[in-house]
Order: sequence, then C-alpha cells, then structure tokens
Amino acid sequence: MNKKLSVTSLAWPIFIEIALFMVMGNIDVIMLSRYSQNAVAAVGNANQILSLTALLFSVITAATGILFAQYLGARNHDQLNVIASTSLFGNLLFSLLISTFILLFSRQILMMMNVPIDLIDIAIEYMQIVGGMLFIFSLSMTMTSIIKSSGNTKPVMFTALLMNVLNVIGNYIFLFGPFGIPILGVQGVAISTAFARTVAFVFYFFYVKKVLNIHISLKYLNPFPKELVKKMLHIGIPSALEPLSYQMTQIIIFSIINTLGIWVINTRMYVQTMVMFVYLAVLAISQASQIIVGHMVGGNQEDEVKDVVFRNLRISLAITLTMSILLAIFNRYIITIFTDDMRIIELAGTLFIIDIFVEIGRVFNLVLISSAKGAGDVRYPAYIGIASMWIVCVGLSILLVRVLGFGLVGIWIALAADEAIRSGLMVHRWQSNRWKGRKFV
Repeated sequence: MNKKLSVTSLAWPIFIEIALFMVMGNIDVIMLSRYSQNAVAAVGNANQILSLTALLFSVITAATGILFAQYLGARNHDQLNVIASTSLFGNLLFSLLISTFILLFSRQILMMMNVPIDLIDIAIEYMQIVGGMLFIFSLSMTMTSIIKSSGNTKPVMFTALLMNVLNVIGNYIFLFGPFGIPILGVQGVAISTAFARTVAFVFYFFYVKKVLNIHISLKYLNPFPKELVKKMLHIGIPSALEPLSYQMTQIIIFSIINTLGIWVINTRMYVQTMVMFVYLAVLAISQASQIIVGHMVGGNQEDEVKDVVFRNLRISLAITLTMSILLAIFNRYIITIFTDDMRIIELAGTLFIIDIFVEIGRVFNLVLISSAKGAGDVRYPAYIGIASMWIVCVGLSILLVRVLGFGLVGIWIALAADEAIRSGLMVHRWQSNRWKGRKFV
C-alpha cells in the first residue's frame, strides 16, 4: 500500500475501469435503441435522476479517498480501519434512505422534470429496480475509493470488466428472449444492471478485507469517532457539492430539452454518449493525479506538487484536443450506430464542433479540481463551480433556448462558457499557491 506511485501506473487501469463503467451505461442505450426509441428516452431521464442521487453518496466517499491517500502518504495507518468502517456504515444508512425515497416518489420526480407522459411508466420501471438497489452501488463506491486511494487500481478495472460481461448477457437475455425466455424490456435491463453491481460489491468487499487487510466492523465506531466525522464532512460536503450542483443543473437543462421533442432528447443522449469517450483519459488522469497529490501532501512534498499537476494537465489537454477534433470530423459515421434519423445526424454534427471548446475547459477543471481536492483544497472549487453552473450554464441556457430559440445548440454554447470561466479561475488558484497548507493529516 506504500509503493511508489506514478500517474501512468495508476491512470491506465482507471482509464479502462471508467471506460467499462461508461460502456455499462451506454450498452443499455445501444441495446435499447434496437428495442424501442421511447425506451431510450425513458431510461435517459431515469438515469439523470439516479446519477444525481448517486452523487449524494460522494459526500462520504470523496472524503474517504482523500483521507486514505493523505494518511498513507504520512505513513499513518492507525486510522484506516476507522475511516473505512465510518464510511461504509454511513453510506449504507444514507443510501437506504435515498432508495426508499425513489421507490415512493419516482413518478412525482419524473413529472417535475417535464418527462413526456408516454415515457413516465417506462422510466418508473427502470428507476424502481435500479434506484431500489442504490445502496449496493453506494457501498461499492466506498470500496473502490479505498482500493484506488491505496494505489491499487487494477482490481477495480478487472471488476468493471466482469460487470460489463454480466450486464451484456443480462440485457441480451431480457431484451431479445433467447431460448424462449420472456422478454422483459426496460425492466430486464434494470435487473441486469442491479445484478452486475451486486456481484461487483461482493468482490470489492472481500478484496478490501483479505488483500488490503482493512477491517470493517461496528466496533471501530465505539467510541464514536467525532473528530473523524467532522473531517469527513469538512472534506466531503464541499467535494460533493460541485458535482451534485452540476447534476442538478443538468436536470434543469434536461427539463428544458424535454420540451423540444423526443428526437432532440435522443440527440442529446447520443451526443453525450459519444462525448464521454472523449474525456475518458482525462478522467483517469485526474483521478490518478488526486491520489498522487494526496500521498505527496501527506508526505510533506507540497513544493513538488504543482509541477506534477501541470504536467498531467498538459498530457490531458493533448489527448482531449486530438479526440475532440477526430470526433467532430468523423461523427456522421459513428452516430449511425444509434440512428439513421437525418435530423439527429445534422444537429449532432453542429454540437460536436461546439463541443471541442466544451472539452478544452473541461480538461482544466477535471485535472485542477481533482488535484486541489487531493491537496485538501476542497471549498474553493465547490464555490466557484456552483456559482458558474447556475449563473452561466443554467442562466445562459434559458436565455439561448427560451428567449433566442437556439435549441440544443444554445445548451452546448452555455456548457462551453461555464467550463471556460471555471477553468480560468482554477488556473489562477493554482498559480497563486492558495491551495497550499490545507492538508488534513
């Protein structure tokens, strides 16, 4: 657990893990597109809600990852069992409450999002199964945070591969009914997703216990670790607020898109699906950078951190620019995987050009914000993120769509403006060295 870390050794398994995780979600979209276009739109709306609720769990898991990395960097292992136990049982309680809320109020939530009436019942089928099993997902998030922060990223990668295999098999069985098996449609896709996540959690739990020798038990909560919980909330609440705010703004934006027609909803879904693979490598590098920065700061190496972070930023920017430009050039060939509707193909082509500028800003934000969190600078990224998302992203989207009639193009322009403003502020933060002196160990 104390081996020397490098961005390459950490990032490539994370890269594959995130790719497989994205594939797991997008396989549902691809396979559902062969089953029903209404199912695609319904599951897209359901996943927007589920993504928001899942981010609530990151209040605890984000703190777990940062504390683990800094304690390991400081060679202080005494508190690791306490951190792991507090995180796991905290997320278990919290996720059970969220799952119950989704089971009771899924219809009301979808109606508030302006989901078309003929999609609501389909979306509810998916939400009640996947949402009802969110506690398994939250526990897996806790386990993966512990595993990756220890510098062991390969086990998470292999588990992600297993999840995808199980998900594809389950989707095929329930969507196409081989050997006379009943076709369950969206309900079957939800069952497949929930089952794959459950298998993954079982593996994560035993890996943490048997390989990392981290023990999880209620005895570590007696006496109750008040100071540790304060640290976790101090880290976790700001760390979770920025992505949580992002998902909330996306729900509002999605509700605007829902008024533009199902073909526009699906255009957004298909473009988002493809764009995710553009910044995939950056997500991996940013996570690796956070782990390394946490270890370095915990080990009193703050003066060397900035050079490492900006080197990671340059690598990420080169990768993203290349991928974005290639996608803008060849998008017509790729999007036919999902549809042959010319309205969608033409609109998507315009969005991919604008998205080049979205991704440039996103690179800066992903790498610099993740690295700042690893150093313990968790509040500033949250504050500027929340302000920019609501004022620039949501405000400009409403202006461009509702007032000026730019449609989905207006949404993408607003996304680019939001990413650009936040990235400028984060560069200034790092250059001013105001991120220093904020470690928790």
